[in-house]
Amino acid sequence: MSRYEFEGNGARLAIGWDAPLASFFLTVWTDALQNGSEDEPPLIWLGASYAEVSHPGVLVTIAKRHVPEIPADLARTLMVDQIKAPARPLAAGRSTMDRLLNTLIGQPPINPTAH
Repeated sequence: MSRYEFEGNGARLAIGWDAPLASFFLTVWTDALQNGSEDEPPLIWLGASYAEVSHPGVLVTIAKRHVPEIPADLARTLMVDQIKAPARPLAAGRSTMDRLLNTLIGQPPINPTAH
């Protein structure tokens, strides 16, 4: 897993690659949301589901809207991180178990092959 943190322009964010989730991720917090507590939910949280984000480009674009000073080569850095720590496949039977659990709790199924 890689994680890079940036601050500026009234926001802070974390962006990186999560091999167990097979997804790039981005979380963004703004000063307006922060009341001095790290427990506040982020304004943006992408890449929290298995295989949700397969390419970092869109996340870097969103991140730059909040913190413009992000390095120009960040997308490349993230792709190198992905190569160094490849995605981990779901365990055998995991998707079946996820479908069952999601049905029981009334959530739509997650389709890791749809991305």
